[in-house]
Amino acid sequence: MEHKRARAAEEPARMMCDDALTEVFRWLPARALAACRLVCKSWMSVLTDPHFIHEHLSHGQQKLLLFANDRVTDKSLAMVLADDDSRSMYQLSRPAASRTVFVHNSCNGLLCLGDSTGAVEVLNPTTGESLMLPMPMYTAGSSQFSSCNWHCLGFCPKTREHKVVHFYPGAHIDSCKVRCEIYTVGTDVWRQVGSFHGSPTDRGVHVNGTVYYLTKFRYIASSRINCLNLESEKFDVMMLPPRKSYGGHCSLTELEGRLCLLVVDGVLEGPPRTMDILMLSGDDKQSWTPRYHFSLPWLMPSCYFTPKHTLFHDGKIWVQLLARNLYCLDPSSSSEELTIAWPELDFPFSTHTFIESIVPLRKDYFIKQIQ
Repeated sequence: MEHKRARAAEEPARMMCDDALTEVFRWLPARALAACRLVCKSWMSVLTDPHFIHEHLSHGQQKLLLFANDRVTDKSLAMVLADDDSRSMYQLSRPAASRTVFVHNSCNGLLCLGDSTGAVEVLNPTTGESLMLPMPMYTAGSSQFSSCNWHCLGFCPKTREHKVVHFYPGAHIDSCKVRCEIYTVGTDVWRQVGSFHGSPTDRGVHVNGTVYYLTKFRYIASSRINCLNLESEKFDVMMLPPRKSYGGHCSLTELEGRLCLLVVDGVLEGPPRTMDILMLSGDDKQSWTPRYHFSLPWLMPSCYFTPKHTLFHDGKIWVQLLARNLYCLDPSSSSEELTIAWPELDFPFSTHTFIESIVPLRKDYFIKQIQ
């Protein structure tokens, strides 16, 4: 009886200690928390609580991640850049020695990886955990450059579920119909959720629980943006904002937590090409605000395309133009020209926004941090 009374008296003190510990955890970086999970069961319980994980994630610092395949060591490399000029380099092992992987996209500190077979894997480089998904129903292969067969990892804030969306062509090769299937992390199967019309112009982008997908018809002005809400798993359509000219190419990206439309104008032999960034500014999905305007550098005669990787990090706009070139623009400066971020790297890479997190997955993945 006395033992039970003593335990009851200790309970408030233990709860206070847990609250204090949780407060300390809240301010630790994700890499430190990943190690703390292994200390004891009580720490593991706190650090695997979904509420804590996503609260910690909401205070995370957005960083830049460069992903490349090292053909010499047959490994994959992920370099995370922080705004204080510090860098973390991770070397990732591959399940198959001959497999070259690439990043479809990043969400909440998770990387959605793919390869030429169409296989999909979700990886958390911070914790070293990964999850190999079942093969999608359509397995005709994939490519990081393919716009008609791609995957996108997203997060539904209301249900706190991570979902991988797979868009792929319809049954007939000349069909404009695009089909869609979804895999919810934690389940076992892909689910068909429907199809829609419109040939894709580029890869999709995830913003705040919705996957956006730009389609193009005969004229750019008649293009539209298909939207897939990850909570309802229903499609919607947005028209492009009214504009005097869509003389070049356009694509979608996410900047500062909002959907943006990139529009490139100008001809190859004429004045320097320019890029406008229009930001979706209203919940009605109709109000677009011109946010940035700058000139694109001339690189080579065949360089006539819209940059596919345009990101916002450390108060600057980062644009990847070619496989080995990364440029940036400081909006606070008076210049409207991109400057090269650093000399051309020795290997091709892709650029992604990234937040280190402790979002859990199932299987351990060998990751070596390179000092």
